[in-house]
Amino acid sequence: MATDGDGTTARGTATRARIIAATAGLLAAGASTEVTVSAIARAAGVYPNQITHHFGSKDRLVLDAAFTLFLRDTSRMQAAGRRVASAEAFRNLLARTALAMPSLPLVVGALATGGPERSAQLLDLLFRRSERYLARVAADRGWAAGALARDVRTFWSAAFGAALLRAAGVAGTPEDVDLASTLSVTAVR
Repeated sequence: MATDGDGTTARGTATRARIIAATAGLLAAGASTEVTVSAIARAAGVYPNQITHHFGSKDRLVLDAAFTLFLRDTSRMQAAGRRVASAEAFRNLLARTALAMPSLPLVVGALATGGPERSAQLLDLLFRRSERYLARVAADRGWAAGALARDVRTFWSAAFGAALLRAAGVAGTPEDVDLASTLSVTAVR
């Protein structure tokens, strides 16, 4: 049996991808993070025990699927950021877009149950990608950027906190959270 470099079979890798895609599809279609294993298995065309085999738990799978959607949304956010001209408009666009991403509440809910080790790995991936993106945009446009690692962590922490408050029923609008001010990207004077 041919294996990939990490010891998994090509068929196992394809099955994992199919399960994640099916779960992401269910979440994107409006299923909550409480989607059942049987619903996921039906959507992926697998047996329920394959979910446990490949992911260890449904919560871990939901976390991976929610992050798949979330990273897709952040890619769209980055594309939108390329179209603005000023540093202020850039910061404001990133803030508005982050708070409006449909995957934001999903990923926040999944982070709470997906396990600390996997959550830390995925957050590290998000932070590294975001930091590289901000550094690249600032360099390309000749903007100044402060402590990007801190900015990124503060930005996403505030966005996740806003999603938690919204889920808890706290009334408010995106203007109540000054997410744009967490980013130190500015025009050089």
